[in-house]
Amino acid sequence: MNRILTIHNLQDAQKELAKIKVSSGGIEVMAPKALEMAVKLCHVSLGAANILKQEMLSIGGDAAVARGVVNGVEQCSDLILLGNADKISKLIKKLDHQSIFGLRQIQADLIELLAEQLNSPKYQLKLQNRVLDLSETKIMGILNITPDSFSDGSKYLSPEKALEHALQMEKEGADIIDIGGESTRPGSEIVELQQELDRVIPVIENIRRHSDLPISVDTYKSQVAQAALEAGADIINDISALRFESKMLSVLKAYPHVPVILMHMLGTPQTMQQNPAYDDVIGEILDFFAERIDFCSSAGIDISRLIIDPGIGFGKRQEDNLQILQKLAEFRCLGVPVLLGASRKSFIGRIYESTPADRLEGSLAATACALEAGVQLIRVHDVQAHKRFMRVWQEARRS
Repeated sequence: MNRILTIHNLQDAQKELAKIKVSSGGIEVMAPKALEMAVKLCHVSLGAANILKQEMLSIGGDAAVARGVVNGVEQCSDLILLGNADKISKLIKKLDHQSIFGLRQIQADLIELLAEQLNSPKYQLKLQNRVLDLSETKIMGILNITPDSFSDGSKYLSPEKALEHALQMEKEGADIIDIGGESTRPGSEIVELQQELDRVIPVIENIRRHSDLPISVDTYKSQVAQAALEAGADIINDISALRFESKMLSVLKAYPHVPVILMHMLGTPQTMQQNPAYDDVIGEILDFFAERIDFCSSAGIDISRLIIDPGIGFGKRQEDNLQILQKLAEFRCLGVPVLLGASRKSFIGRIYESTPADRLEGSLAATACALEAGVQLIRVHDVQAHKRFMRVWQEARRS
């Protein structure tokens, strides 16, 4: 997926250049050039790659390609443009005169990527009877109505306790309440449809009687989604990204103003941690979302309704989770809001020994990564602490 890479240091640059099979000598020379701005273009033809390299060199930049491209051995290569915003702007102008080898589409992609880099996206989440401005990061408070959730199982099983906690999170600054009636922790058991309905629907109805705060329902079951929307929910949060139940599309079509969160996961909650593996975790997750977005668009679900969640802990190794946090900004290339759900998760406990309840500091560190990357939504347990943390971070940035 074409995108602006997140490069923090020479080691990051070397890894990215190695991924596209740049020669060892080329990596040594080009890695320092990637520290300013590095734009990755995927599957570029031999002709386009050579033209882009020549044009970048002519304006004082460079382009890294796979060994074998220059002498014609490789017919296609990923390519990394090395320069800064000014040089990419000049390259875009130079491509006005190029219409061969797919360069017109590359120019259009570069225009979009550069605009995205220089301007914060102004997303608005259109709900059934209101609009939620996502120009600043919003907080989604977690309300698990389950006996076996990894962090707060059994705490809010009764509708009364659930309502009390929802209203408390609203008071503390939650912008959305995310309600789940089935634990999706690794190895969790599937909950029967009626049991999930019995857990979730009374709570939604109870909250709606006391608050107009937006409600998200965390489910992959179409019948739960349907009943939740009828009860007053506003958003569907589907960990399967609409892959587990085809009827979920019919529900979404019947409610054209309901956004849907698409999460990346390998396998199912029961199997996702059984030796997950990636060659390029960021690239593979981006390809997954590109396919899901195309799927939704072709099915009549407008892109303005979509939110993506890279799925920390869902079919990920420790290094994958950390890569996602490091490179969150790269998910902006998809042109939809991004949600991060890292609160209290086990990857934090692998960094410092802790129970879920002792992971506030680690959760706040993940939120710092999200804020730095311009993520639109964070899904958290500790609303007040995150709200205060975000206020200080945002005020410091504004000043």
